Amino acid sequence: MTPKYRSDIDGLRAIAVLSVLFFHSGVSIFSGGYIGVDVFFVISGYLITTIIVREIANNDFSIAKFYERRFRRILPPLVVVIAVSLIVGLLLLPPDGVTSLGQSAITTALFSSNMLFYFESGYFGGASEMKPLLHTWSLAVEEQYYIFFPLLLMLIAKKDTKHYLRWLIILGILSFITGIILINISTSAAFYWLPTRAWELFIGSILALHVIPSPSKRYIREINSILGIAMIAFSVFVYTSETSFPGFAALLPTIGTALLIHSGSGGDSFIYKALSLRPVVFVGLISYSLYLWHWPVIVYTKILSITEPTVPVMMFMLALILTLSILSWKYIESPFRKKTFFEGRRSLLLASTGVSVAIVVSGMVLIMNAGYPHRSTNDIAAISEEEDKWHHWARCEKVVNRIKNGQSLCNIGAKTGRTNFIFWGDSHARALASGINLSALKIGLRGKIATQSACPPLLSIERPNRTSCNEFNQTVLELISVTPEIETVILAARWALSTKGTRYKQESGKSVQLIDLDTPSSNNLTNIKLFEIGLMRTIEKLQSLGKKVVLVNPVPEVGFDVPYALKVANITGRDINVVIAPTTEEYRERTEEVGTIFRQLEDRLNIGLVAPDIILCDSSYCKVAIGGVTLYRDDDHLSTFGSEYVSQAFDEVFNGLSIEIVGQNSLIKYSSVRH
Repeated sequence: MTPKYRSDIDGLRAIAVLSVLFFHSGVSIFSGGYIGVDVFFVISGYLITTIIVREIANNDFSIAKFYERRFRRILPPLVVVIAVSLIVGLLLLPPDGVTSLGQSAITTALFSSNMLFYFESGYFGGASEMKPLLHTWSLAVEEQYYIFFPLLLMLIAKKDTKHYLRWLIILGILSFITGIILINISTSAAFYWLPTRAWELFIGSILALHVIPSPSKRYIREINSILGIAMIAFSVFVYTSETSFPGFAALLPTIGTALLIHSGSGGDSFIYKALSLRPVVFVGLISYSLYLWHWPVIVYTKILSITEPTVPVMMFMLALILTLSILSWKYIESPFRKKTFFEGRRSLLLASTGVSVAIVVSGMVLIMNAGYPHRSTNDIAAISEEEDKWHHWARCEKVVNRIKNGQSLCNIGAKTGRTNFIFWGDSHARALASGINLSALKIGLRGKIATQSACPPLLSIERPNRTSCNEFNQTVLELISVTPEIETVILAARWALSTKGTRYKQESGKSVQLIDLDTPSSNNLTNIKLFEIGLMRTIEKLQSLGKKVVLVNPVPEVGFDVPYALKVANITGRDINVVIAPTTEEYRERTEEVGTIFRQLEDRLNIGLVAPDIILCDSSYCKVAIGGVTLYRDDDHLSTFGSEYVSQAFDEVFNGLSIEIVGQNSLIKYSSVRH
């Protein structure tokens, strides 16, 4: 016996899928739209349990029939989406992206993609945003639930169906507790695993047992439904990617969904009627196809756009998603569910097995052929090799451990001779190391390199979450003080991040707030002032030791992953410098405070300036690639090629010319921007 159709549940599906769609589309007010998946989980638990429990009670339940219904519902449109994603990915994605897509396709076909993405990355931001099949993790969770849940109910029913509630509550509590524990150990595990998500489905399952009677009075149903929709709305519009999720935060949308389903059984509340409006119900009917298509289309649109898609492009993208979803629902999803195709169970099984094997084989071919790198130009292969070279200097980090263990710092420049300079800074300094090395080698100079990621050389100034930076800087300073042959100290870092405190353009990551360890009372000062205090403290200390100090101007930040964007630009025939290169004016604005402080310190403390910016930037923009080869390894660090490209900026220092005139043409030093 089929359960009574609930139009409001289709309306609830519409809310869920539109929340996810607008969140993934970057509509800022839907900052918590990802909770739409949790709404789906509760709905699925409710509907599946309603069907299974009723059929078991009527002695009409068949595990084979149940799996057949699930396959007819889920597999056909999913197969088409995977196939289209593979074809488009082969055309647009770089080799490593195609390899990753092959892995995603295999695990999606085997309903285990949630585990793949758990091992690979988190859900929010970064590389995850460029995975066309990332959204299939939730399908994997549901399918795993569908595999085990009927068996669980059948096992319980053998003893007594009255035990349904007890076991669902016990298992739900265990699942919830597991998620709470894991969210503090591994956020990805708590997010992707079935054991940490099952409680959300169990909420729907418990609701389906009808142990909680529907309110007899309409005003109570009205209150419950308004409360339920408010809980979901709060989650959608207030939660963000920074919210600790799922955990306790997932209670709000899941309980809200349960309240809506429960209060909707009366069929007379205002919210019920709103959810039952024909346009809303229609979106709910196509919600599965809409969910399947939306993410691959968004990913490939972003790839083709490289930068953030424009409003017209976004409108076209949404129209394309809707069109594909309607076509998929009408010509694929509905016919298979109604047994228009593969009417028999055996033919469906053979077809399902065949397409699954085909997808797995296709994915394996892509992986074994390393994403078919020959599709791209030779320049792209060179880019991949270039990225690997960048890690040569990574082994030189862990400066504190090296010194504590009696090891010397890595040499830079000539292999022999007197060490007469040291290069000190953060990961931006490390990124410049190849250029420093090349310049020093030209005239046979030898130096040391001391770098640590996210630790600019600002004495007693650090970020609250980077408590090792002060120890690193003090260790380097102590080394300099006991090494008299070091005459010159070159300081380089991502200065603009320290002064601005904000990431650049589309770069992911948290903002930066500096603190002063020596003078805690000064921590109400701005980043700019604390930066100035720390830099002056460093320079004055070095000069008191008799050292010459050279500052390196900031390398222009890009705000977009340059190697990835360049790979796509090469495939699509676009000029990467036109698409994402920061303008010279943008660079000046970003480094305005740094330039002002550098000029003041230069006048007061007689320091030198090295200006890689005058090599990278012309009157219009700051180059990010030359001749099809990237100058950057990500969105702000120079690649080895980029570092060597700007090496001539250091030639005047190493040729022994007057420190005072180094960088006299710097865009910062003579910037037209003033306070």
